[in-house]
Amino acid sequence: GYTSFFGPSNPIDERTIVGTRDSYMIDEKSRDESRLTPQFAPDDLENEFNEDFVNFRKSLNIMETYIDPFLSEDIKVPRHVAKWHGYPEQTNFRPQNYTNNRFTPEDKKTDFDALSPFRARKLAVEMARAQNAEWMTPDVHQKHVAEERAPYEKYQTLVGTLRKGEIDPDIVQEMEPALKILGSCVELLSTWQDEETGGIVLRFNYHGLMKNRFGMKCWAESLLREECGMMNVNNVIFETGFRRRDPAYEGGDYYYGPYSS
Repeated sequence: GYTSFFGPSNPIDERTIVGTRDSYMIDEKSRDESRLTPQFAPDDLENEFNEDFVNFRKSLNIMETYIDPFLSEDIKVPRHVAKWHGYPEQTNFRPQNYTNNRFTPEDKKTDFDALSPFRARKLAVEMARAQNAEWMTPDVHQKHVAEERAPYEKYQTLVGTLRKGEIDPDIVQEMEPALKILGSCVELLSTWQDEETGGIVLRFNYHGLMKNRFGMKCWAESLLREECGMMNVNNVIFETGFRRRDPAYEGGDYYYGPYSS
């Protein structure tokens, strides 16, 4: 269909069989007859005669019909018809005021025209993210974080925090090749091994980019199994604490403030 960027979807309609010049599906604004295949060759010596004949045939307004044996004899069915593909598409949007917003009273609407482009964009981003606690005022954000962290503080859990737990030296020695490859990207927080099954769970403090967190976690599991032969590693957890994004890689916008409490 019509879009403001690409315009009409069919500037030349080739679906109808009325004729290349008589297609009713083409809006006059987008019609371009120069792109149509001519009905007669340009160097035809009888072009003028052909044009007169076409106009004369149209003026007769005679419709060729036939009788359908399955219908009444009184019903004449047109022999040459154009396929119906719907009404002509809309070629422009209905003009309206860009400030039209039925949810905002006229006396409370924000006058973006009075702001600079930079400030207008910043204010629009702040308003769009007003329902997200990370983008609200610091006190609201800190209250939301405190409520979110309450269960971890109450039960003093390790998972979901950056608290360090018990670290088995034997497991650390076994995973040394993988730790050298990962380097300063991670820091070991704790190790845990099931006494019955021997399965191992490792927790790391992840310092890399948040967008690479899941991929790095999967790669670390592969390193532990392939480079260290630790086939009993059941899970690798990359902890990031309160860090959820990388502000320096998002245009340097620190509007939402720090992630620490």
